Amino acid sequence: MDYDVIVIGSGFGGLTAASLLTQLAGKRVLVLERHFRLGGFNHAFQRKGYHWDVGLHYVGEMHRGGQMRQVMDLVTGGGVEWAPMPHEFEVFHYPEVTVRVPADRVAYVDTLIEHFPNQETAIRRYFTDVHAVSAWCGREVVSWNLPRPLGAAMSAAGRRTRAMALRTTADYLAAHVDDPVLRAVLASQWGDYALEPARSAFAIHAMIVQHYLRGGWYPVGGSDAMTEAIVRVITAGGGEARVYSTVEEILVENGRAVGVRVARKRGRDSAVEEVRAPLVISDAGARATFNHLLRMPMPQSAALRRVPSGNACVTAYLGLREDPRRLGFQGENHWIFGDLAHDPVADGAAALAGRARSGYLSFPSLKDPAATRHTAEVITSVPVRAFDDWRGTDWQKRGGDYVAVKERVGRGLVDLVDRQWPGFAATVDHVEVSTPLTVDSFAGYPSGGFADLATTPERLRRRMFPAAVMPGLKLTGADAMALGIVGAMMGGVVAAGSAMGPLGIPRVMARATR
Repeated sequence: MDYDVIVIGSGFGGLTAASLLTQLAGKRVLVLERHFRLGGFNHAFQRKGYHWDVGLHYVGEMHRGGQMRQVMDLVTGGGVEWAPMPHEFEVFHYPEVTVRVPADRVAYVDTLIEHFPNQETAIRRYFTDVHAVSAWCGREVVSWNLPRPLGAAMSAAGRRTRAMALRTTADYLAAHVDDPVLRAVLASQWGDYALEPARSAFAIHAMIVQHYLRGGWYPVGGSDAMTEAIVRVITAGGGEARVYSTVEEILVENGRAVGVRVARKRGRDSAVEEVRAPLVISDAGARATFNHLLRMPMPQSAALRRVPSGNACVTAYLGLREDPRRLGFQGENHWIFGDLAHDPVADGAAALAGRARSGYLSFPSLKDPAATRHTAEVITSVPVRAFDDWRGTDWQKRGGDYVAVKERVGRGLVDLVDRQWPGFAATVDHVEVSTPLTVDSFAGYPSGGFADLATTPERLRRRMFPAAVMPGLKLTGADAMALGIVGAMMGGVVAAGSAMGPLGIPRVMARATR
């Protein structure tokens, strides 16, 4: 046992758990990543001199002194600088109204009341409920990972809020907001959790809204700066992060995880070996962990069949020949909607036809002070089944028909932005399109979206997927907590804390905030 801990996957949840166990428990950690780059969704790539972050778009709660910033600084060893986005960091565009979202809760409430003066009571109640439900959701998921008496007490404390949290977002808004335009505006950020209001739990919606009430931040240097900072922490503690290392099986003996079987690629050769450690932490996702890596019947496999995946998506990564500030952009996010419906099926059909009607527009180069060339990203929903003809093919070897679909979708997403800001298309120098198959290739999510497990009311109601799987095995990342950078980070906190003993989670939080 050369290592104390093996972490499967180098997503932000896995790296967080590795960093915390290195620093707080003195463990030597081995991180195994199947791809050629570390980072999971939190990795970057380059084409023709342009640089894009894949899963990182913006992060909330990174203000100095805030609890999540303190945890982030602990995880990264203080090695990441955070740049704030503009004060008006989000803009929601509808045919009926455009709402600019300020990085201040009071100012946001006032903005909404200015647009919808007859809905003031509903608006104020909404933000009160968002705060209460967000707090409930965080406590509830943590309670699943605490010793039974403490966890039960924490869960019971939020019993009054539970019913509201476990409604769908659409049900909550229909019950409390009369104006259909305001209902659509309040739901605008559903792309951040990859599930439309009709299916998402109000709990996850509330967590996202609360997360961004102080605005958005971006790491200087992008995703790579975050990954590199954590790897420095791991290696300084005697650990290692390996690429080209595909874990094929979690080894279990006498009901306890004891290591992994891993295929390591070395040049043109590969070899399969067993690596053992007292603790294995999986950041491969719940479906991959229970359905593939564990070669035994697991009760979680049946539970997984009841949890849908989040919506699949396509992303157009754009290299720009001109500074987008010439068109009035300052680094804010733009959510463009063709109507009030929030219908990913209709949006996907339009995108595949090359006539995108909705999308999320972001400018990484305006958020990152270290950027050297200007870039943009446009994301929209698509049905994963639309790419079934190429399922099982290899990345960059899927043929001309697949390339043609990507080119059509890419043109449609550029046109979507150009219709809103005439002249934008003329600034585009390069277009790189990812599809659900790209997501599957790099993240192991056959669903093709940023969230393999959708946060539905049913998932929270059944308290699915706490970090502890069996003796010697923990689950981390978004599936152990919530999606997004901070969600995955807190999944890492829960996994590491659970591994450190009954009071491990409070110990991590106390260390971060001392």
